[in-house]
Amino acid sequence: MSTTSTMDEKVYRSEEQPGAVLAAARLDRGFTPEYVAGKLHLRVTLILLLESDDYEKMPEPVFIRGYLRSYAKLLGIPVEPLLKMYNNLEAHDPKAERALWQSKRETNRAERAIRWLTGSFALIVLVAVTMWWYSNKDNEQLFSKSINQNEVSTNKSQTEIRLTDLSKMRSLLSSTPPEKTQMLEKEGD
Repeated sequence: MSTTSTMDEKVYRSEEQPGAVLAAARLDRGFTPEYVAGKLHLRVTLILLLESDDYEKMPEPVFIRGYLRSYAKLLGIPVEPLLKMYNNLEAHDPKAERALWQSKRETNRAERAIRWLTGSFALIVLVAVTMWWYSNKDNEQLFSKSINQNEVSTNKSQTEIRLTDLSKMRSLLSSTPPEKTQMLEKEGD
């Protein structure tokens, strides 16, 4: 076990790039890039980029640190020296500076025009819906009033019909001789 630690220390001293250290450790263990990619659930090209220390084509430094950490754990080598090496390389990397100014990108005229058009369209739709709602709100009140009036007039007409029918019956009964009245009463029973 002491031979492994001295061999790892020699590799760390002779190599100053974390990718080269990982490549050497992978070759010592007899792993292929495809095997490592499968175990880490990464693409083979990402493993090859890590080993060649080509960080320009890779995602943000946070992800690279995670890849280095996972790769080192898979190979069974200490993680901290690799991360220190990467941090030293990143201090000289212009990629971090580029990310800062890219996050504050300016919009062009076409994007501003589209935003204005979308905003004005949304405002017009909102005003139109509001106007429609208010106009239908008044119609709804008129409609409900007319329905109530129709119901009241229907009820009145029904009571008038009943009263009329009773008065007709009385007039019929009073003008008819008593024999017919008795016959009408018998038919009603």
